[in-house]
Order: sequence, then C-alpha cells, then structure tokens
Amino acid sequence: MLGGLARRVAWVEKVQRENQRTLVVDSGDLFFSFRNDSDSEKALKKAQIIGRAYRHMGAAAVNVGCLDLLQGVDFLRQEYSQGLPLISANLLDPSTKSPIFPSYVIKEVGGVRIAFVGLLPPESGPEISPAIQRANEGRILIADPIDAARETLGKIKGKADLAIIISDLGLYKDQRVAKELPGIHFILGGHEGRFTRRAVRAGMTHIFQSSRKGMYVGRLQLTLEDPSKPFRDAGEVQYLQERIDGLDLYIRGLETARKRQPDKVNPHRERSIREITRQRTALQEELKRAKEAGIQGNHFLFKLQTMEKALPEDEEVKGWISAAGVDKD
Repeated sequence: MLGGLARRVAWVEKVQRENQRTLVVDSGDLFFSFRNDSDSEKALKKAQIIGRAYRHMGAAAVNVGCLDLLQGVDFLRQEYSQGLPLISANLLDPSTKSPIFPSYVIKEVGGVRIAFVGLLPPESGPEISPAIQRANEGRILIADPIDAARETLGKIKGKADLAIIISDLGLYKDQRVAKELPGIHFILGGHEGRFTRRAVRAGMTHIFQSSRKGMYVGRLQLTLEDPSKPFRDAGEVQYLQERIDGLDLYIRGLETARKRQPDKVNPHRERSIREITRQRTALQEELKRAKEAGIQGNHFLFKLQTMEKALPEDEEVKGWISAAGVDKD
C-alpha cells in the first residue's frame, strides 16, 4: 500500500502542474486490507499516511470502501474532520438513518459541473466480512446501493452537468447500477482490482477499474460539448487496431505451423484459423465504423499509468513514511 504511494503522489502532482483542470478521486478500499489486519497499530499508521497524502494531493472525493471500515468508522470520521473529502451515499448512521459522510460532491472544472457519488457494497453482501461487522457493531448501517444512488441522483438533478459514481461494488454490481439508473455518465470502480484498458459499457454508462494496491493510476480525460449527448471512446480506433494486429500475429503462427506439415490436416488448427478470421473480419467492420464516426462531440480517453519503480518519488511523502517507521509493502 505504501510502496508506490510516494510515486503516485509525484506522478499526480506532475499531471496537475501540466493541466490545472485535474481532479483526484479514489473508489475506495484505500486504507486497509485483510493482510495487515493482525497489526492494528501499524495498519493505522499506514492509513494515516495515506490520508495525509491524499489531502496533500488535494483530492476532490474519496469513496468509503468496505475494507476502509476494518478499523472502525471512527478512524474515517477522524480523517474527514482533518479535511479528507470522504463520501458515501449508502453508509448511514443507524440512529438517524442519514449518511455519515456527504453522499456526493460537485466540483466545477472549466465551467463544467461534475458530481461524484460514492457507493459501497450492501450490508447483506459477502464483502462485509465478520471482521468489518465486529469493528463497526451498532455504529453503521449500509443501505442498498441502488436505492441510495437513485435518491442521490435525484438530489443533484439540475445541479450538475455530469454524474460520476465512484464505486467499491465490483464490476457486476456496477453494471446493475448503470442499467437500473440511466443518466450516470461514468462509473470509476474498484474492490475487485480488475485491469481494464477499455471501458465496459452498460447502456450509456462507461465503467472503468484501475487494478489493485495502487499498481496503476487510471487517468480519464473528458471533452464535453453537450451534456445531453452520449460520450464516445477516443481510444477505440487504437484499441481495435491493436486487437486486429494481435489476431494477425496469431493467424500467421497457425499458418506457419500448417506449412511445416503440408501433408497432415489438423482439424483443431483449421477450426481455430476459421474462427479467428471471423473475429478479425468483425473487428475490421467495427474499426471502419469507428473511423467513419471520428472523434467529434463528447468524448473520453482512458489510460492506465503503471506506478513502476523507475518513476520519481515525492520526497515529502517519503519523509512521512520514514518518520513513521513503517515498512513499504
């Protein structure tokens, strides 16, 4: 968790210097993991450094994930009181049935109002482990995420141009949210740690994940011309061409193997060549349509930046880690 933190901060600050219209958000499961649950004091020290780093970056919104509750909600309340912009639409106070943290935040960038809504898995789900339940007994209530999102989206209607969910639900549940609630432009998801180079689409909603443990930072660049119109993927042409190139390479390998044994027919290989050729033809048609459509109107470009060890580190954050006496992991 801390091994790439100083690199992450340095990279984000570089992006912020290059483009001041940059917002930093996190989908959750930021502070804790089951792996470090055995040493509570050390886990809390690391979590405090992470919270400090996100305040240092000027984060716009940090969603509460289920693993963030492993040390109890009081830790999160303390981080929020120190300026960390935690949000969650479905983490409620059991006595008032009201959200413990703001359900959403709205940030204006270049005249565009962007709403971020936070969601975590339902209390009945397997993600809310016995350890999380014990750490928060009687202090939290987790509402149904779809119901909470529906209510929150109603509150922001007319106040924001774009609606973005930052979610700890996992991809399948993110897709359900998108299908149930039209009007969500993007879902920036987490929890499962999937690696997604291309958006998963559900209706008009585009869903992304950025892998696990801070190994990558997802960067979503938006161009907005008309909030009422859908977004196109500006990286679609490159993505389709890369897939076609990969299939071409595979077909050449199979054909080379065929030439080595001209007198021997391999039914499995022949079926593979036919199937891959069919896939290639379909992709070529898709590529043709994408090129004809061009990059006009609302569009986005999503990239994953590897937090490789060669990247520079933020010296101030390195100092915090060293002073706390905790190991990088």
